[in-house]
Amino acid sequence: MSPSQARNAIKKSLKALIDPKPKKETKDKVWTYFESSCAYCGCLLSKKSRMGHIDHLYPEMDGGSNKLCNLVLSCSICNGDEKREQDWKQFIYSNTAGDNSSLQPKIAKISNWITINEGEPKLTEEELSILEIEFDKINKVLSSSINKLRRKN
Repeated sequence: MSPSQARNAIKKSLKALIDPKPKKETKDKVWTYFESSCAYCGCLLSKKSRMGHIDHLYPEMDGGSNKLCNLVLSCSICNGDEKREQDWKQFIYSNTAGDNSSLQPKIAKISNWITINEGEPKLTEEELSILEIEFDKINKVLSSSINKLRRKN
């Protein structure tokens, strides 16, 4: 493992302390609410097929959390190939070509999901700040250790 990989692993580990990855029960709730259908395109999914993904409405790289209110069921095409890091409402709009009859129910279902699961889909500024402060502390110690070890070789 390289030093940069170690830094990434440390940062992910710290983030998992304040925002743990979803557990099986959480994933099951997502599958049940969305009735085994992609929240974006509506295609029917099977857990066994590996075509269903738990997707973040707001991506983790943009501060999106692993809280239930930020997770939806998505097919692999919508999640992997098309949506990427797009805003979810904009993605549904483009995916339905603005057809209100299919657009509004999808947005309503996802908006209801966010509401009933009470929470902010993104990590708070305070949580992000604490994460950065603690990571910076660890990174300084790690960098110092790396430099010492490199000087020995």
